[in-house]
Amino acid sequence: MVQELDLEQLDERALNARLQALVGGGEQVVLRNTHARHNIAVNVHGALDIVVQGSAGFYCCGFMNGPNVLVTGNVGWYAADNMLGGKLIVQNNAGSNLAPSMIGGTVLVRGSAGSRVGYGLKGGTVVVCGDVGMLTGQQMLGGRIVLLGNVGTNTGESMYGGVICYRRGAAAGTGSNVQVRAPEPADYEALEWLFGENNIQADPREFVCLVPRGGKQTFHIFKPQFESRERALEHL
Repeated sequence: MVQELDLEQLDERALNARLQALVGGGEQVVLRNTHARHNIAVNVHGALDIVVQGSAGFYCCGFMNGPNVLVTGNVGWYAADNMLGGKLIVQNNAGSNLAPSMIGGTVLVRGSAGSRVGYGLKGGTVVVCGDVGMLTGQQMLGGRIVLLGNVGTNTGESMYGGVICYRRGAAAGTGSNVQVRAPEPADYEALEWLFGENNIQADPREFVCLVPRGGKQTFHIFKPQFESRERALEHL
């Protein structure tokens, strides 16, 4: 059974309360007239199939645990923020800070994503089929990030755990305290399953893995240089 909800008739609080009430009922919920609304499917826990017809704004699926969400358009910044479980599929593109501090579940973006994909990732799997910007996996603690397109600079900066898989030669540059290694049997198995499960045409043998270096970690601290307003105006 399919139930349709018109977002022009519901504010964000009422929408998420309605979604939570439908959990476990075996229905598919289709959201229409989304107009890139923020906070769609936030803090919804339990089994539920949700289709977002169009695009979603910031924080889509934040703190979600259980539902399967398909977004037919794009998602904005901070999609899957602190997501605990379930699955988010984005048919087009994602903004910056995709899946920050995600704990579990799967995020699949068919298009490209902005910078800082998987910032502080703790667990689960993030897959981006297109290109990603800089600082992917920054301060990553666990989980897996799989990148099929071009990868920006400083990938894996200050990561403590987890693994970032990307095509050999696709990264513009890696961060400090990381190293590239060949995939291990568990990596091949995970990639083969992911590609098969999500109908992705890719060969796991083309990929390398970025992981933290062992031993004591050292970090480069950015020290901003301040100057007077008058001096700054001289540069304009």
